[in-house]
Amino acid sequence: MFRWLYILGALVLAVFLGGVLYFAQREADVWHEASGRTDGRGMPAVFDGFVERWNRSVERELLRELAGGERKKSLLSVSRGDGDGRRLAEQERSVERIGRRLELKDHIRQLPLEEVPAGLEWQTGMEEPEVGDPRAVKGGLVRLWINTPFPGTLRAFGPGSETFFNYSAIDNVWLPLVGLHPETFRPIPGLADRWAVSADGKTVFYHLDPEATYSDGRPVRAQDFLLNICLRTSGFARDPFWTTLFRSTYDQITVYGDSVIALTLPSPGPLLPYMACVDFHPAHPGFYHDFNSLFLERYQWKVPPNTGGYVVVPGKIRIGERITLARVKDWWAKDRKYYRYSCNADQVEHVFVNLENKAVEMFRRGELDMMNVRKPEVWENRLELPEVHRGYIDKYSLEAGYACPPYGLYLNCADKLLKNPGIRRGLAHSVNMGMVIDTLFRGNMRRLGSYMEGYGDLTLPLKAPEYSKKKAMEHFARAGYREMGEDGVLKNERGERLVVELTFADSSTLMTNVCSILRQEALKCGVDLRLDPLTYNVCSRKVFEKRYQAALWAWPLQTPFPRLYETFASELAYDARGNPVGNTNNIFAVADTELDAALDAERNAPDGAALKKALQRAQKRIHELCVWIPGWREPYTYVACWRWIRWPESPTRFCSPRIYNPLESHLYWVDEKMKKETQEARRRGVPFEERHQVIRVERPDDAAP
Repeated sequence: MFRWLYILGALVLAVFLGGVLYFAQREADVWHEASGRTDGRGMPAVFDGFVERWNRSVERELLRELAGGERKKSLLSVSRGDGDGRRLAEQERSVERIGRRLELKDHIRQLPLEEVPAGLEWQTGMEEPEVGDPRAVKGGLVRLWINTPFPGTLRAFGPGSETFFNYSAIDNVWLPLVGLHPETFRPIPGLADRWAVSADGKTVFYHLDPEATYSDGRPVRAQDFLLNICLRTSGFARDPFWTTLFRSTYDQITVYGDSVIALTLPSPGPLLPYMACVDFHPAHPGFYHDFNSLFLERYQWKVPPNTGGYVVVPGKIRIGERITLARVKDWWAKDRKYYRYSCNADQVEHVFVNLENKAVEMFRRGELDMMNVRKPEVWENRLELPEVHRGYIDKYSLEAGYACPPYGLYLNCADKLLKNPGIRRGLAHSVNMGMVIDTLFRGNMRRLGSYMEGYGDLTLPLKAPEYSKKKAMEHFARAGYREMGEDGVLKNERGERLVVELTFADSSTLMTNVCSILRQEALKCGVDLRLDPLTYNVCSRKVFEKRYQAALWAWPLQTPFPRLYETFASELAYDARGNPVGNTNNIFAVADTELDAALDAERNAPDGAALKKALQRAQKRIHELCVWIPGWREPYTYVACWRWIRWPESPTRFCSPRIYNPLESHLYWVDEKMKKETQEARRRGVPFEERHQVIRVERPDDAAP
């Protein structure tokens, strides 16, 4: 009896183990199929046939553009309007460029390594000065106060990924093919250990560093960059910005074997080795092995392996509270020049606290190590602490001679009301930014004029529209709003009130107070500025989907000069049927032929002089179109930190190669000896010398291209 039970049990166990092995093997086979692995390298199924599909789609799009360009050229040829001669010449150049691209046939090519052209002059960028400080030591924990809303996703792309934190944790951590030296603004090696520019100045060849790996140790291969294009332009990602960007930026992309990538642009340009690859990144094939229609949900909180010195720790994500970055201990670039003195802290904990009072109290108690303070009243009043006066906490005021995020009112030109330029101009004279700066900011902010201030002589000196009831009502009257209602709001002949909804992220009382002042002052000019406070994630989604009217908004500008095309090009605003396209950087939904011509000149500028001319032309047109009502810029950035947080004694001490933010430079370190000394002195009541340094940080003299 027991023998049969034993045999039966053994059979059941055998069947069970066999089933486990079968399903394990089946799962491996399914994964193998899903990865589309034909060369043993685990490429996702979505990549199968991608190059051929991309080439066909680009050719179809170019043929459509060519037909449309020829029609416009014919119309301009017979027209006699002002400026038509100039527009005809620009249109002819556009048609010529499209024709050249069609002649290329394969817009993405995969060739053997042996076909890399001979005679290239390779550059390494190793002659630039050191970045950081040799005194920096590895180790320790740094806790940073983050006063932006908690991100809604950790995806690198797709809806909702455009957050300030994702910039810090993804964009500012990943190494580009070629970086930019934070002091000299000249190219330095990144994922590429050398690069070369073709004789015609249009193609940059990048040779991948053979030791470059992702944070999980997998080598970075040239084909991974094509996978990144495939993923970001896939319909599963629902992010049309990338399709337009890749199609319009590169005439041709060539991958030679595993180690060389060539990017061909329409024309030569300044700082081409850096500028050509700013948005050109690799994607880890294994991480995206099951990329499909469930991408947005499945990858909402997955942490992609990256190529930089820090990576988000999945087990230390506390939704709504904190996210921790950990130093990649075996980071492939940890001993490389320009990177060996960066990413020093073992862990960087981002602590999300909306209330300044709570954050200051946590800082005072030593529960935060650093605060990047933006509000003058917090800096001047709430940080007047005993810990500061006794020298336990250091303060740095950094005078900003660089580009800052352009705060202001962003207007949606796809909106029925705001597509009228008269309404936009009237609204510009109804916005009393001067009162906001004088009262809420205590005069510590400066009114912006140009959309791209802080770029030296690239910036066109422009004056913001003045607050004027008379001028506002004149523009409104020309737009049909002439009658004043009993409630003080203008009406048109159909009795429709002049109402504009102002959307903003209600992440602090400051922004609420700013919008309240703007509403009160706008009402004096006859416009009802109806406030629409939302959480940051909801606000961001509404803005990028172009479902808003006006938004109080700002986002970072690029270094060393802006790329206005990505924000104002008409092809990023509307599709072929004229419908607004969501989730692109042209949140203004502006489409203007004159502005497009300036943006095209910007992208095709062969040298610094041409780029300056194109950028200033674009700034002037943006000002005339009045799609952005200038807000303010922060003349200073304020950093407070416990004295054990040390900074390099060098011009790059607070700088970041991509955008100015001291906390994102990763050049600081923790002095554990000084930490113990400070904590002991504080316990015993022994003071140190109070330290408050004022430092000017600006663009290098030769930063202009």
